[in-house]
Amino acid sequence: MNLTTKTMETLEKKFKKVRYVGWETSMSPIVEREKKTMEYNVWWSKEEECGGFEMYDEESYGDDYHAEGSLDFTGKVLDGYDGVFSLDEEIVNCLEGMGADVKQMREDLEL
Repeated sequence: MNLTTKTMETLEKKFKKVRYVGWETSMSPIVEREKKTMEYNVWWSKEEECGGFEMYDEESYGDDYHAEGSLDFTGKVLDGYDGVFSLDEEIVNCLEGMGADVKQMREDLEL
């Protein structure tokens, strides 16, 4: 994992992780998953109390699996997101590694 500082208060991390992924909706009782290498880009602007993420499968360059969205913070606390039904655990882990308080988000997402 590479952690770089874009500005004094904006952090960005790019990494890859092998995951079992599948498209899931609120109406999907069973989801068939397949093994893919997922690429993640996560950023957090502490000064602006916002961030974002993008994730996609390496094998199809995002044609098969792709998601992106925004992250909302109050100070260091991750308190919201948009763009996906449920925030991926790897993104939450990444933000925690950057110093964000993700405790309530973990509870809300049951991670």
